Amino acid sequence: MDFDPQKNYYEILGVDENASEDDIKKAFRKLAVKYHPDRWGDKEKFQEINDAHQVLSDPRKRQQYDAMRKGGFGWFGWGWFQVDFGSWGVDLGDLMGDLFGVQTWWRGRGRQDGNDLQIGMSISFEEAFLGCEKTIQVSRMQRVAGATKETCSTCKGAGVVQQKVQTPFGAMFAQASCNSCGWSGKIFTKDGKRLASWWLEKVNTDVTVKIPAGIKDGVFIKYAGKGDESPSGGEPGDLYIKITVQPSDRFIRQWDDLHVKVDVTVFDLVLGGTVRINHPEWPLDVTIPKGTQVTSKVKVAGKWFGDKWFFAKRGDMYLIPILTLPKKLSREEEQLWEQLKKINGSA
Repeated sequence: MDFDPQKNYYEILGVDENASEDDIKKAFRKLAVKYHPDRWGDKEKFQEINDAHQVLSDPRKRQQYDAMRKGGFGWFGWGWFQVDFGSWGVDLGDLMGDLFGVQTWWRGRGRQDGNDLQIGMSISFEEAFLGCEKTIQVSRMQRVAGATKETCSTCKGAGVVQQKVQTPFGAMFAQASCNSCGWSGKIFTKDGKRLASWWLEKVNTDVTVKIPAGIKDGVFIKYAGKGDESPSGGEPGDLYIKITVQPSDRFIRQWDDLHVKVDVTVFDLVLGGTVRINHPEWPLDVTIPKGTQVTSKVKVAGKWFGDKWFFAKRGDMYLIPILTLPKKLSREEEQLWEQLKKINGSA
């Protein structure tokens, strides 16, 4: 089977079991936009909704899936049979293999794609703002250097052979893995010696990762075809790089806006002043307006991350004033503060 009857695909897509094909398509598109790895979504969640869509959007697969959930139907390549193996706790693939010595197609489904790889990469807060390039080393399964391949003469390149088996239902033909090439349909050799069908070796490869400006913590960058190569002639897997953005001791990111705490004096708040911010792009001198309150924020437009949705507007920077007061005063300074206190009290 190419589905899991234990999973509720309807629930995964958020649709009713009587949903139409259009309803299923609309639900999938909505979730795909939200979770697609190319849009920095959740790779595992996207795979889950993609699997659900693959089953429910195909009338034949959906019929098989619904039947399996409701009563243990099975499917052979040559037709339907209705035997409640599920209620016996028996795996049909294991049953056929154990009884008749046949590796049937649902236990080894032909040419499989290579495995996806996932690795982590840590970048600084400033690198996340500006974007950068980094080279990392990836260990992947790759074709043995210098190996050659030719079509398997046993299965004629199909990777499978037909076998006749006697079952309780009569004589049946089942597809089984080719013993000569093991699903690949190819024979691999190097220096005149035959290699196993698993003709791969682990190789360390340098990959240059381009970090886009404004990337968020925890997102994935996908490199198609950079995962493990397939041992059986399928497509290579993909490489997913999970980005971890290190926290800053100066800045706090809130969506596409930047919040930064700055030390100010009472004179800056009352009379106005200027403070310098070591912004990731370049130092900025920001004016504190007269009469700024301690609980206020000073906004500097367009000084944070990337484009903001449809309006192509960058996020903003907000200064949070932190009032600092002198711990010690000279006699003259203390007299001046007393004068200000009297003036304020008489105002």
